[in-house]
Amino acid sequence: MRVGESRSTDFIRYLIWIVFAVGTLALKNIVATEKGLNNTLAAVFFIVGLFLTFLMVRRYLRERRSFVDNPDGFVESLTANIGFVALMVILVCAMRLAVSYLQVTGKLPQFVNDDVASSDQKVFLFNLVANVLIITVQQQMVQTGFFFNYFFRNSTSGNAVAGIVLSGVIAGAITLPGSVTQFFMNMALGWCMALTYLYTKDEKMAMLVAIISAIVGTILI
Repeated sequence: MRVGESRSTDFIRYLIWIVFAVGTLALKNIVATEKGLNNTLAAVFFIVGLFLTFLMVRRYLRERRSFVDNPDGFVESLTANIGFVALMVILVCAMRLAVSYLQVTGKLPQFVNDDVASSDQKVFLFNLVANVLIITVQQQMVQTGFFFNYFFRNSTSGNAVAGIVLSGVIAGAITLPGSVTQFFMNMALGWCMALTYLYTKDEKMAMLVAIISAIVGTILI
């Protein structure tokens, strides 16, 4: 449990993290389009995105020091939770593949506000790097890391259920969905990340699952 500041301070700070994450994603969607990649804006995106990501991760790590149950190192945590993490990876990949299949067969429409396919190979590479290094990290900080630190500190079953549900809603919203279907898909993925975070008590494990999900999602576009 974190020795937190006042609820109002946490709430204001959380809103700032949301603005950072949503603003960075909005900029990314402007940089890469079906017509190609805007190189100048891409440079601006990486400068701004990496700086904001650094601020968020740095703040999160500072807050973790006030926890009474800090997680183990990456290798130790992964080894201890390998079964559950593998299950979550399989689940999110299966969801990504199912949605992609339904879109290819015409049973689901293509998502409007998502990574775009382009004849310019630089668009794919930009989306892959941007999603893994910046977008996924920022969104995961918002939907699980800061979220559970600020608002769901008590380890009770009621808190866990409410936290998972609301974390998924936030995950669906901060991806700037272009449709209700896209919102629900991202919300379901958010539930997987929240489950991973609460089960392992380690943001690194939730981040790992989220990054794999982002890689698969970007490749399938």
